[in-house]
Amino acid sequence: MKKTVSFIAVCLLAIGTLCACNKQNPDDPGNDVPDKPFEPITLTKAEREINTASNQFGFDVYHKIYAGNNILISPLSLSLALAMTANGAEGKTAEDMLSTLGFAGQNKDDMNSYYQKMVTALLEADPKTTFEVANSIWADEKIGVKKSFTDITKKYYLSEVYPADFKTQATVDKINKWCSDKTHGKIPTIMDAPNPDLVMALVNALYFKGTWAFDFDDKIKKEDFTTLKGSKSKVEMMTAKLNAYAECDGFSMVSLPYGNRTFRMDIILPSKDEDFAKAIARFDASTYQSLCRTMAEANVNLKLPKFTFDYNTTLTDVLMELGMSLAFSDSADFSAMAEKALKISMVKQKTFIDVNEKGTEAAAVTYIGMATTAFRPEEPRTVDFFADRPFLFTIRENSTGAVLFIGQKVN
Repeated sequence: MKKTVSFIAVCLLAIGTLCACNKQNPDDPGNDVPDKPFEPITLTKAEREINTASNQFGFDVYHKIYAGNNILISPLSLSLALAMTANGAEGKTAEDMLSTLGFAGQNKDDMNSYYQKMVTALLEADPKTTFEVANSIWADEKIGVKKSFTDITKKYYLSEVYPADFKTQATVDKINKWCSDKTHGKIPTIMDAPNPDLVMALVNALYFKGTWAFDFDDKIKKEDFTTLKGSKSKVEMMTAKLNAYAECDGFSMVSLPYGNRTFRMDIILPSKDEDFAKAIARFDASTYQSLCRTMAEANVNLKLPKFTFDYNTTLTDVLMELGMSLAFSDSADFSAMAEKALKISMVKQKTFIDVNEKGTEAAAVTYIGMATTAFRPEEPRTVDFFADRPFLFTIRENSTGAVLFIGQKVN
């Protein structure tokens, strides 16, 4: 039996805060950055199919990791890292990876072109919002990484390639420094210690930082937030007036725009009468799409707590359950990646989010919504939307519906 060598596909997600502009110091306010009008991202039929599938994949992962605590994942970061890895897979391994990502019937070229187009468009979408993406490959020189593989990852994913010896602390320190640098210190580490079983790491970093396109009220009061377990905790509650609202299948949603309105944070509340876990179990990309496309004019009195937390999860078992088990087995075929026989040994992700009255540090998710005519009542109604109990949230690109982040605040 040929010797099989393990590798790690590491998905890293980071987030940004407050105000900044693309390709500038994210700590600068960016008030003198010229405005750029919102421009929809145009996708082909194949790209729309990939985008829709990618969003559903994100919700599938979220459902698998659901627990009674605050959660935040980046489907975009995860998909980017797995797509980059899939370029090294062949045969059934490649088929299973693409199918799990939702790309059954698509080929690697379609997948690569989609991610290249989306990331390029997101980087240029809003000068007053920082959106950054970085990819890197760390490999032991003894495994013989193929130039054809690194050429593809450089072309479509702008990946950096570094030599690495995973038995040494020096490699751990270098990878962690890369992560910290690319996320502006928000994700300072992804590796805890040397791991002699590893021979390769694929790492993706995302960073988002945006200011609201509207103003929260100046006065922030301490108010009750009802946790998932029913207890009360005091939180700093922000208030604002919004003008759009949606209801669908027992869920209500408001949308909070950033910058030039390219990016939005959606806050989704299940009905008070339904158990939160049961509601989330049936909330999928289709329900979310319906909410997005049926946003209607309304006078919304919003209450939203300030919150910040980080999250760390290992996704190996989740991906295996979703159909990618062959890639983690000794029978994996990554012959397009290296001379040595490889398999995935671990996939994990770290995230961070900070939501306050100025803006958001939060991760990215890709989602596509279908454009349909939304019903709008003749007279706007007034709605109280108080997020003073467990809620789901996303961050998305407006024109495509591409979801950058999915999370929940329950405590």
